[in-house]
Amino acid sequence: MHRMILAATSVLLLSGAAVQAQQAAVEVNENVMLTPWNKSVDAVEGAKVLKSGDGVELGEVEAVLGTDANTPVALVVDFKGTTTGFTGSKVIPIDRFSPDGNRLTLTTSAAEIASFPSYNG
Repeated sequence: MHRMILAATSVLLLSGAAVQAQQAAVEVNENVMLTPWNKSVDAVEGAKVLKSGDGVELGEVEAVLGTDANTPVALVVDFKGTTTGFTGSKVIPIDRFSPDGNRLTLTTSAAEIASFPSYNG
């Protein structure tokens, strides 16, 4: 029973992050801090995005999106087709990243990346 509740909670949390990223349509102000990382939006935009595990460069952060101009919830990553198999920009929840100096590591699979919404902003 405990495992079933834990599994259901995990599914809700994961699906909630994806829904939140899809609703994120406002670019966040450059001076807003991304609290867990102690970095401003300005410092994160343009950061290289690396693949978790092997450190292969996947692309770079194009924008930080939020539910309003002060509440960041997702990053727009412009992907290079050479390492991911697709090009273009995807909206990915912030919780899928971890800071690595001036870069960010993306902790999700290529299949999940493909499932995130495209960004044409």
